[in-house]
Amino acid sequence: MASAPHANRSIAMESFAVGAMYISTSAGLITFNKYMMSKDRFPHAVQLTMIHMATTSALSFLLYAVAPGLYPSMEKAKSEWRTLLKYIAPLGMLFALSLYASNQAYAYCSVAFLQFCKEGNIVLVFVMSCCLGLQKFSWTKTAVLSVVLVGCSFCAHGEINFVLIGFGIQIFSQVCECSKNLIGEVVTTGAGMKLDVLTFVLFQAPCSLLPLLVAGVASWHPAVGKDLLETWPLLLANASVAFLLNICIALTIKRLSTLAFVIIGLMKDTVIVCASAIVFQDPISQQQKIGFTIIMVGVALWSRLKLQEAATASEKEALMHKKETGSKV
Repeated sequence: MASAPHANRSIAMESFAVGAMYISTSAGLITFNKYMMSKDRFPHAVQLTMIHMATTSALSFLLYAVAPGLYPSMEKAKSEWRTLLKYIAPLGMLFALSLYASNQAYAYCSVAFLQFCKEGNIVLVFVMSCCLGLQKFSWTKTAVLSVVLVGCSFCAHGEINFVLIGFGIQIFSQVCECSKNLIGEVVTTGAGMKLDVLTFVLFQAPCSLLPLLVAGVASWHPAVGKDLLETWPLLLANASVAFLLNICIALTIKRLSTLAFVIIGLMKDTVIVCASAIVFQDPISQQQKIGFTIIMVGVALWSRLKLQEAATASEKEALMHKKETGSKV
């Protein structure tokens, strides 16, 4: 009888540890990127993103060599690598553009403001999904997403140091990121390849690195080399944190429930905004605080809708399976 409470405590402690690691790594990377993009450190977005992808590629291959068990779908991916690369290559380009624009936006805007903007991704994904026929239009979903849009509008209008070019770069980054995620879902499903996170990263990172290498060399100037020599230990640490985040994402998806992942996502967003205010002393207006609260409510309602959809789909699938089994008997 005593083993059940002990097991529950162990699960709770594991969930807390995994969640805390994911939140701290994600918030830490964003804060670290903003720190690196300072004018007196390494304000070169293309080269910074290139270093991220080069390090991620090298560490991915190293991790696979040391612990191949962490890549359960690798054998299937290797057997169909030509088909996979046909799909992954354009995704790598989109990912490279997304990362570059995201890093460049740090040169103009605060971390908190950029995080407010990123909350609008669920609206972008829904609109793009409806256009591609991946989701059906729903007035209920539209009403919930309207709450998120209202919150985002509050945050944008409440920004004290609004910079239009930074805002435009961030929106471009989000469009690339959402496009990459949607196209990735379509093509990998269409190709019959359900890849685990780490296997996907191992293939995607080199594909993202190639265009970044070209852009990095083309835009190279003496100041880049000077800053690289002065800050290379920080750059290496920064890129390693970027790779560690991929490990944390894979571990979080594997070890936690969908509901726990949603809750942790909401907590992560709050931590990032708070870290921006504490570490960089970014001013957050009262209007933005209200707007962010509205956004969190909207995201929570949206997550609830998606969980209900997933539960309904699972029930239908189980019922169909039961009918098929019954008919065979």
